[in-house]
Amino acid sequence: MTRRLYFMAFMLLLLIVGGVSAANAQDGGGFGGYGCLQPARLTPSTFARVTTYPALPNRIRTDASYYSAVIGQIPAGATFEVLSGPVCDGRSYWWRVSYQGVVGWTVEGDGAYTYYLEPISVPTPPPPACGLPTRLYAGGSGRVTLTPNLPNVVRSGPGVGGTSRMGTIPAGGEFSILGGPNCAGDGRWWWYVNYRGLVGWTAEGDGATLTYWLEPVSYPPSPTCLLPNRLSAGGSGRVTPGLPNALRSAPGTRATGANSDVIGWIPGGAVFSVLSGPSCGSDGRWWWQVNYAGAVGWTAEGEGSNNYWVEPL
Repeated sequence: MTRRLYFMAFMLLLLIVGGVSAANAQDGGGFGGYGCLQPARLTPSTFARVTTYPALPNRIRTDASYYSAVIGQIPAGATFEVLSGPVCDGRSYWWRVSYQGVVGWTVEGDGAYTYYLEPISVPTPPPPACGLPTRLYAGGSGRVTLTPNLPNVVRSGPGVGGTSRMGTIPAGGEFSILGGPNCAGDGRWWWYVNYRGLVGWTAEGDGATLTYWLEPVSYPPSPTCLLPNRLSAGGSGRVTPGLPNALRSAPGTRATGANSDVIGWIPGGAVFSVLSGPSCGSDGRWWWQVNYAGAVGWTAEGEGSNNYWVEPL
């Protein structure tokens, strides 16, 4: 009887120890023992890429585990979107990702010294030197404002430094706009104008005090965007393979009068998140506000009626 009691107590102890071990294995055992000691470097809702060392692809699996099925792979150097995570399993952190339409889990490293994935660092573009939004456009006409009732100087080139004074346009004087704008080193937008045969460059205003010296007389015609939209706000898209797509500070191009600067590029085949839009730019193109690897700006969907530069996922 005593031997049977000892045997039952021993078996009960084994069950308790086994249950504790199984629980620890299921959640990775915390940050000690069999947990994940290699610090995670990625964050959700950003973009990352597979490292080029050791120059191997990263497998995408159905679940955050080495034992789950493989449903795809991400080549070395390729960029993908980080959706959620991390989950600690097998001493390594796993992230739920999206790569070219394949959504699944991929491991960040070996859990010790080698990372298979790395975050993408996108530098924040500097603010434009000319802070005053432009109101004129090339091909239109403008005039010097009556307040503060002062003439506008016409110079041989944009900016004050290195240019010569050619004449003035009196307050209220109207002129045709031949070209521009040009953001000179003095923080002012300059336009190439013709005032009664006086051809040269004149400043639109002062960016430091946000004061306009010129005002539009004519306004550009409303653009017509013919390309049917295929993207949608809240979704994802990618640039078609080949040439990159410009990322701009506002919809439209500066050549068509938009106050827009290039702040980056989205490579061919790269994936981005669609934040808002579309906006029909002054160039007749549909523009979408997107997030590519942390850089937020506007990119064009295409040109004409059937030439697409981006496509939905």
